Amino acid sequence: MDVRFQHSPCDVSKVKSVQFGILSPEEIRQISVALIEHGETTEKGKPKVGGLSDPRLGTTERKLKCETCMASMAECPGHFGHLELAKPMFHIGFIKTVLTILRCVCFNCSKILANKDDIRFKQALKIRNPKNRLRRIYDVCKGKRICYITDETGGPEEEDVIEFAKKKKGGCGAQQPNITIDGMKIIAEYKISKKKNDNNQEQQINLENTEKKQLLTAEKVLNVLKRITNEDSQRLGFNPEYVRPDWMILQTLPIPPLATRPAVMMNTSNKSESLREGWKL
Repeated sequence: MDVRFQHSPCDVSKVKSVQFGILSPEEIRQISVALIEHGETTEKGKPKVGGLSDPRLGTTERKLKCETCMASMAECPGHFGHLELAKPMFHIGFIKTVLTILRCVCFNCSKILANKDDIRFKQALKIRNPKNRLRRIYDVCKGKRICYITDETGGPEEEDVIEFAKKKKGGCGAQQPNITIDGMKIIAEYKISKKKNDNNQEQQINLENTEKKQLLTAEKVLNVLKRITNEDSQRLGFNPEYVRPDWMILQTLPIPPLATRPAVMMNTSNKSESLREGWKL
């Protein structure tokens, strides 16, 4: 037994399963013990409250105690803080998945673009592997340029949205952009509609209040993902209890405890803050 830690009389539990997921902004705030607002680590030689070395996050000093649990360095496991982003940001690890989702749902109403009666869509829903199910649904939805509309006879109608707007079932009839990715940027490009006039000549009809090509901010993408229902999220391969599409957009950052990013001791009196410099705001 490690003599540095006291013996615990608690029973040891056995791990039966492990569930992976993404922390929602609300969960990050709930597990947090401090709101981090400053980039400085110390103030007048002491850990700065609200800084990256906030004493509520734990302690790596033998003479100091954690201000959250009042335990010493050897006993305190450390506590998470959180940082509220001024604006949402894309996560480099999830941006390709976000792109796939955006191509599967309506950019206006966030409903899945696939026809619910499509045999390929029904077969995709039977796939148990979430990753494979998302890929198959994407294959069904790609190329859709109008949010699915059914006419009164039940057949698909995608040519004249205005005429059938009052007969729509399960879609809003909005034109869908071609969404591409360029590094950490997501770009939406709308195709200009063409309609023949009385003289049988083609006229270009620009989309109202919509630019032909626009750079999608993380905030705009977040609004699209937030409108996806839990039912559609599950169809896309996500368990809403552990992960939702909008959680893939960074809104709140968890700040790790001091114990996971300790200062490097150079000698008995000096220490390097290099590991903490990377967390400066």
